[in-house]
Amino acid sequence: MCYDNKRRMTKEEEMKRNIKVILLTSLVTLSMFVVSGCDLFIKTNKGSVDLKWYMGLTYEDDSKNDVAYKTSVGDQVVAVALEDKYSDEYGIIKDTSAYVNIDTVKSNIDKRFYWDKKDKKLFFTNATEVYYVDENQPTVIHGNTDETVNYKVFLKEKKKCYVNLQFIQKFVDLDSKITKKSGKAPAIISLKYTSGEKTTFKTDSEIEMRTKGDYQNLIVKTLSKGTTVTLLGSGKNWDKVRTDDGYIGYVPVKELTDKSKKKVSYKNDDSEYKHIAMDGKVSLAWNQIYNQTANKNLESLLSKTKDINVVSPTWFSLVDRNGNLSTLADLDYVEKAHKKNIQVWALFNDFTDRNLTKKVLTSTKLRQRLVTNIMYYVDSYELDGVNIDFEYISKDIIDDYLQFLRELSVECRKNKIVLSIDNYAPSEWSGYFDREQQLKLADYLIIMNYDEHTSGSKEAGSVSSMSYAENSIKETINQAKDSSRIVGAIPFYTRAWKETPEEYSDGTGIFVEDAANGNYYLASEALGMEAAEKAYNRAGVKPSFDKTTGQNFVTYQKGHTTVSIWLEDETSVKSRLELMKKYNLAGAAYWSLGQEKADIWNIIDQYFE
Repeated sequence: MCYDNKRRMTKEEEMKRNIKVILLTSLVTLSMFVVSGCDLFIKTNKGSVDLKWYMGLTYEDDSKNDVAYKTSVGDQVVAVALEDKYSDEYGIIKDTSAYVNIDTVKSNIDKRFYWDKKDKKLFFTNATEVYYVDENQPTVIHGNTDETVNYKVFLKEKKKCYVNLQFIQKFVDLDSKITKKSGKAPAIISLKYTSGEKTTFKTDSEIEMRTKGDYQNLIVKTLSKGTTVTLLGSGKNWDKVRTDDGYIGYVPVKELTDKSKKKVSYKNDDSEYKHIAMDGKVSLAWNQIYNQTANKNLESLLSKTKDINVVSPTWFSLVDRNGNLSTLADLDYVEKAHKKNIQVWALFNDFTDRNLTKKVLTSTKLRQRLVTNIMYYVDSYELDGVNIDFEYISKDIIDDYLQFLRELSVECRKNKIVLSIDNYAPSEWSGYFDREQQLKLADYLIIMNYDEHTSGSKEAGSVSSMSYAENSIKETINQAKDSSRIVGAIPFYTRAWKETPEEYSDGTGIFVEDAANGNYYLASEALGMEAAEKAYNRAGVKPSFDKTTGQNFVTYQKGHTTVSIWLEDETSVKSRLELMKKYNLAGAAYWSLGQEKADIWNIIDQYFE
């Protein structure tokens, strides 16, 4: 007889073992679901989102309640679905026509639409024409042409402008679809306008689109099986998608099938923006003109230079609220420059009064008069180009300034006149200047790459250190998206900084508190290159190289005053021209003619053929 050495399990022990197996199997299975992303055991939210709130059709009142927007005359308020989001501004449907807020249009579709709040005119400006429509008029005017349309071009609602979709599509290639209101779901104006490769899927079954990628988020819409969706953003388990009728939300990746890719192309008129290009690099010298007599110095100033192919005399200033210009122009000056094969791009500034700038640019009548006056002087003095140096452009009038540039660019393009626009070195406060749009309009964009420290600064420093100059160039290229028509300006001047202890000062300059070293007054004086050299030679000191700024530097005592100068000289000019070369800029400009040392032109000559 054979005996088993193992003890037999009792029925109770066998039952316990089976329970453990079942529990272990369940845990393994659950783990597999979790690892594989299965949502079988995740709580599913069956609630639906308030679509008016979700699509931006409500606002929060003083009591923190969400209130639906309404128009003043009871027109239908609708959502506007952009490529990948809903507009912050609602749309309007009136008499079967769809209207989109102009801020939505400018921010997302085309910046060239412009609403004149004062004169109640709507504009669209392309490379060759300025189109506009007056309030309540069925006529689109451009040049000498009046074109009648069978729809209301724009609505004015609560001080805002809403543009008819038909008028937008007259100039912009886009796809549109109107989804009618259904139950609690608002009507949607759905817009597609971005070229590129698009990925689409079909839903594999009936699924719920949600506000975020999680089953616990609210439902946007239930999509039927076979619904086509466009991919907006990929995730591990959830994709952000958009339906053809304008619903945007998240769906599970596992529920998508029939992946398809295709290139979508919308037409644009970029090729119509023809730009005038110099033969070779631009080498422009600004010529400060304070009176008519100064025009007679041109030949003397040019005799010391090399490689100059453009001169820009500071002749014209916006002088009154009617868009008129003061002038110091001289036809003989232009003729002398032309005999030397040098072009003349006269400078037009707004330095008289910042209030004049705002008054003129925000009025269509005055703005267009200014453009007309500029072109009158261009013709009268046989100018080759225009250099716009408007420095009183605050954020609240940037749209008006850009419209001025559009209108001026049309006239310059028609008359084959070079348009150049001066811009500050980029900074946090000047980010609204839209350098990309400016470069599209202009033939050349000039970076005024100086005034890192100004007469109003509370610390002494360089007019333009090398790191400041390089960062300005890089950021301008980053914003403008191109370097081939950007000109880097070089200072021919510096500042002599004078720091005088409080007890010895006569109060000239800016008072600076310094607990460590004692309070002092800081003043500065702008000096040309030769004047700066004479100043430190008289003091008996020699320059040393300052690695921080990349410039030669001098400091010396004059009585109780400490004088410091970061020099503009052969060393700094060479470094700035190296930056021009490094970033493939269109050339260099110099502020200003007559402030340089003669030897500077030997340096410049090395960089221009």
